[in-house]
Order: sequence, then structure tokens, then C-alpha cells
Amino acid sequence: MWNCDNCGKCCIGFTNQIRFQENEPIFLSFKTSPNLQQNPLISLFIRIKDFFKKNIDGKKQYFVPTKSEISSHLNENEKSLFNNLNSADFNGDECMFLSWRIVNNRRTSFCQIHGFSPRMCKDYPSSKGGVCLNHPERYYNIEFFNYQKKKIEFAIKVLKEIYSERVKYKIGFDIICFLMDFGKFSYNKVRDFFIKNFHISSSEFMSAVQEFVKLSLIFNINNELESISIKEIELIVDDMMDKYSW
Repeated sequence: MWNCDNCGKCCIGFTNQIRFQENEPIFLSFKTSPNLQQNPLISLFIRIKDFFKKNIDGKKQYFVPTKSEISSHLNENEKSLFNNLNSADFNGDECMFLSWRIVNNRRTSFCQIHGFSPRMCKDYPSSKGGVCLNHPERYYNIEFFNYQKKKIEFAIKVLKEIYSERVKYKIGFDIICFLMDFGKFSYNKVRDFFIKNFHISSSEFMSAVQEFVKLSLIFNINNELESISIKEIELIVDDMMDKYSW
């Protein structure tokens, strides 16, 4: 089980991605709750939300602006909500709801609308396999691998259909599963994970990586591993369908 360090990295690192779905509680509750209507930050967001609305896959998504993005929409009273706009500590890339306080001599973050934050914030980092931006070391455990396996099993099946007869070291498909869509990983840490959990040797791991590098399914640059993405697998399938007129 993960613990939150209140570091604020997710509120900064995922800006321009943080958003409300149209059916989230904040919208329904705001209509009927005087307390929410009197909350200045929530009232502000409700007032300006359509400026940051996008339709994605036929559904309305209300993106939460950063402190810089919202500044031009503030009236005189609302500017006081961000009274550090001109301070040296001001970070305009932060989510508009992010704030800071000192706890035990440590600067920690908190969400000013925590009970009504977007569903994606509530789901984080469970939605990332339990790995948060402040704890990348959590990638290298069996819980994360099982999360990946469940999430992208369909993509691995596609790769096996295409490449299984061409490779000797089938463990390479599990390595891809581990890496897929999460950027760069330490070669040594991934190797140690597979030696421990899959009971293979270092040479077998190295051979599997080399074999899949030749197929351009895994990339090893400066001792960091990265794999083909789900989107790239979709392109491979599309090319094969065009080639064979499926």
C-alpha cells in the first residue's frame, strides 16, 4: 500500500491533464449546496469552467487551469485567492487548487478542494500501478508488473501472435509488458527484478533484451530500457491489415 508524501509533484507534473468529467460530484453538489456555492475557489472554477472545456470521445471534459492560465479570468476579489501571484515563490505551472503549508519544518502541499477533487486525482496513483512521481522505485516490484499485465494483456497477445515464432527468449514479452507506456527504466533494476521474480539468469535477461532490441520492440540507450508503446502496436496492426487486406 502506498503512502502520500504530500510532495505536490503530481499536481505540477500532470498540469494540463487534470480534469473533471461532466458527471462528477462537484457539479451536481454545487447546484444544491450553499456551502459549496460559498467556497470561493469552487465558485471561481464553476464560473470559468467553460473556458477550459473540451469534448473528448463525445464527452465533456473540464480541464483545471494552472495558476498562470487562470490569472486573466480573475476579477478583483478573486485575485486575493492567489495573493502570492507576484512573489518569488509563485509557480504558475501549478494546479489552481494546489496550496502549501509548513508541517514539522517541511514544506508540504495540499489540495484546497480535496473532498471534491477530480476523480482522476482520487484514483492516483492507483491508476498508475501504485507508482507516483515521487516514488519511481515502486516500478520495480511485482505489484506494478501485475498491474501492467492486467492492463495491457491484449497488446502483449498481439505481439506474441506476430513475433512469437521469431524469438527464442519468450521472457522478452514479459519485459515489454513491464516497460510499456511508462518511459525509461534502469536496465540494472529491471534485470534484478526479473532475476528475482522470474528466476532467470543475468545472461538470459541480457539475451532476451538483445533479441527484442533487434526487432525494435525494446530500446536500450545509455543503460536505460524503453519499449514499444501501445499506440505503436496499433500502427503495426493497421499496417498489417492494409498489407494483407484483412
